[in-house]
Amino acid sequence: MTHAGPAVPVVVHDPRTTTGTAHALVFAPVTPAWDEGAFFAPVIETLTGAAGGEAVPGTGTHPAPAAAGRHAAGAVRAGSGTGPGTRAGAGLEVRAGAWEEAGARAEAGARTGTGAGSRARAAGARAGLRVTVVDTLALLDEDVRTLADLVARWRALLPEFGPVDLLCGNALGGAVAQGLLPYVAPETGVLLVSGPARSDTPLEQRLTEIADLAATGDPDAALTLLHHRVLPEGTPRPGPGAPLSESTSRRTAARRLGQGLRLLCGIDVTPAVAAHPGPLLHLVGGRSQLVTARHTAAAPHHRVHVVPDAGMRPHTDQPAEVSALIETFLREKGLT
Repeated sequence: MTHAGPAVPVVVHDPRTTTGTAHALVFAPVTPAWDEGAFFAPVIETLTGAAGGEAVPGTGTHPAPAAAGRHAAGAVRAGSGTGPGTRAGAGLEVRAGAWEEAGARAEAGARTGTGAGSRARAAGARAGLRVTVVDTLALLDEDVRTLADLVARWRALLPEFGPVDLLCGNALGGAVAQGLLPYVAPETGVLLVSGPARSDTPLEQRLTEIADLAATGDPDAALTLLHHRVLPEGTPRPGPGAPLSESTSRRTAARRLGQGLRLLCGIDVTPAVAAHPGPLLHLVGGRSQLVTARHTAAAPHHRVHVVPDAGMRPHTDQPAEVSALIETFLREKGLT
């Protein structure tokens, strides 16, 4: 079967054990180019490695369904990520693959009733999750003006990923994940890292400052300021970062940074979060210069945890603490 239209960049990580059947879908933050999920590497390692052993990521760039058509972005080459979360030598290969392959794998992990996680638990096994990471900005174009517009695009594609046991997101990806909560199964778990449910004036001013630099044709300066803002408050401001790689179009980087960051202004998905009956863990940094606890939303059965001494990316600043929190959450909710 073939699909018309360009491809949505996707990276799939297999669990470290074959007993894992639960599926996590991860939405990426704003980056100047698709970084193949490097931004979330410590969390991905925790999600896939609950049972120990060596991880061997499976990868694929899966064609978007024809319904997405012109809205989907093209596939990218490996190693094109240049954002502040990109790790040198991440080694994630994005290759051409068949959407049917992803569908078959999703079908293999399909769950009914209380979910695949509880089946693994009933068998006495702790298993890692299969993790699918998507480029949240892949569906961005001139018609996407608000977070609701972007959520609607992803809502249309959501069924293509098969059953989702855990919905994850960081920054803009976290906001999109929360916007999708009314359209996933009630028992779906949610893992958020600095994903705002609502914005306020200080957050919007800082995001707009970065977006304006990108919009005026200076993505390098925008990226340098973004890199500073994701660090814990009080960290000395770094010097100019590495320039955009030759494989990264400056025009594309400026559009992704400028348009992507503005989508977080004026948002409020609090009702969707409050109404979600499934488990939710939201991690934010205690010294974040951007998203803080005041930008989160939660129902009484959800948990918002502030990671001391961490900035916008607590999974990078305090990886051991974050990993322990996630492992406990997965175990308590029957996902491993």
